[in-house]
Amino acid sequence: MPTLRGRHILLTALLVAACGDSTADSTSLTAGTADATTAQTTEPASTSTTTTTTADPSTGATTDPTPTSTASDTDDTGAEGETTPCWPFDQPPLAELRASDKKVFAHYFSPYPLSLDNKDPAEDYYAKHYLQPSGENGKFAYCGGFIKERPLPQPPREGGLDYELLNFEQEVRRAAALGLDGFTYDILNTEGTHWNRLLKLLDAAGNTDPEFRIVLMPDMTSTYQGSDPEAQTLFVDSIVAVAAHPAVHRLGTGELVLAPFAADKRSPAWWAGVLQALAAEGVDAVLWPVFVSPWSAATMSFQAEVPLIGTSSWGPATVPGATGYADNAAQAHALGVQWMSPVRPQDSRPKDLIYSEAGNTQLLRLLWDAAVAGDADSVQLVTWNDYSEASEVSPSSGTQWALFDLTAYYVAWFKTGQQPPIVRDAIYYSHRLHATTAEPDLTLQESLYEPVNGSTPADEIELLAFLTAPATLQIEVGGITESTDAPAGIQSLRVPLLEGTPKFRIVRDGGTVAEVDSAFPISNTIVYQDMLYRSGGSLPCDRGPLLQ
Repeated sequence: MPTLRGRHILLTALLVAACGDSTADSTSLTAGTADATTAQTTEPASTSTTTTTTADPSTGATTDPTPTSTASDTDDTGAEGETTPCWPFDQPPLAELRASDKKVFAHYFSPYPLSLDNKDPAEDYYAKHYLQPSGENGKFAYCGGFIKERPLPQPPREGGLDYELLNFEQEVRRAAALGLDGFTYDILNTEGTHWNRLLKLLDAAGNTDPEFRIVLMPDMTSTYQGSDPEAQTLFVDSIVAVAAHPAVHRLGTGELVLAPFAADKRSPAWWAGVLQALAAEGVDAVLWPVFVSPWSAATMSFQAEVPLIGTSSWGPATVPGATGYADNAAQAHALGVQWMSPVRPQDSRPKDLIYSEAGNTQLLRLLWDAAVAGDADSVQLVTWNDYSEASEVSPSSGTQWALFDLTAYYVAWFKTGQQPPIVRDAIYYSHRLHATTAEPDLTLQESLYEPVNGSTPADEIELLAFLTAPATLQIEVGGITESTDAPAGIQSLRVPLLEGTPKFRIVRDGGTVAEVDSAFPISNTIVYQDMLYRSGGSLPCDRGPLLQ
């Protein structure tokens, strides 16, 4: 979660106008805490040749086999949902999505709120420190800056207002717009900045959307240290302090839901003691752990001593790791518990000079397919806003609104059990700023990025098309246009990454029905490596309500 300081200011204007059990991936399972520690200690109070390639049918199996109806952006869809011109589908009403038994939460990582200091985005802490090699007295000069993207730049709030609370309210509105049920909040501390942000987020949820819930996710890798008795006392006291807040997530029967990250850092007996101690304080709680060790064995180990309502894993960060993930829900159900399926778009960590190969949008789509096809009970988006791992779906300077928009489509699919009809042709693109083989200046960058979790580096540009009818997909870059004919539905065209500014088109019946130029030129002349996939989209729309 760059070295794009100048560019992200320009993107602000563009974004307002356009839409624009597995032990594999073990590194990705330890997400969060190391980055949290850093943030916690540093933040402030042309002629073309045409070739044809074959559309890849294995990139998610999401093609709609039946023709979809078309509709203009002004169509009134009535009871079937509201017209949502930012997206290639018309979203069902929020009340319908919320009524689903299937829930979707996004992991909220408190080190990276919309703003750290309420300053102009050109001069704020993200711009001057986290994004720059020279930031924080050169602390991250060895990797070119702590992060490679930032939250979508947020103009300062008026003086005298609680800018943090207002920004949390804005994030709740954005998440609710996707049909999300709430956030899983990573509790990094029981006092100070990160605890206070939890309190404000709880209030923001209550102020903005009374049905939006915050799942308490104690981070067992950082928060509750010391001996078992010391940790239990701290844990119980912190949970009791917020358990009565109306925005905290509970079951329909009233029990408080605890979903600790890295629950296996403490023994099952310890957790049994915690639940008993909470009950003694008048807090009836249930456990839905998120494991960092192989989840199936950990689940059975826990079940021997403490009841579980559900189970989950932090999940894979590569395409091979995502393959077969749909089987996890059935395995969990066989153990008598519910399954929360993890979904992430990518994972790149400048601080550690490592990345996991996501294959453009393939990882995101495969994990959503696993949740849908596997009949998962719920989904955790990993993450809403961890820019230090590039796993966010919240709009950013690097991924713009693309991952946000794709998430909206899959949330509707998961919650309704029906693939939403595509009513607008749309393009979502994805590519890096340079090839994985581009050579940095190793007198400045400490070492080359290492692909981890079994990654095989990929150098491709992707056009992910949502098609109302058959069409031709085209990617033009470096004077070369590659194309393929594709049926209606969700279709992916991936071509080799070349230098230049990619141009993307959907052509039908001799006319261009959708097109967009990438906001990110590709060049292999670099100083620092940057393995973040940038993305954008083609649908123009007014996002004003989500930018306030």
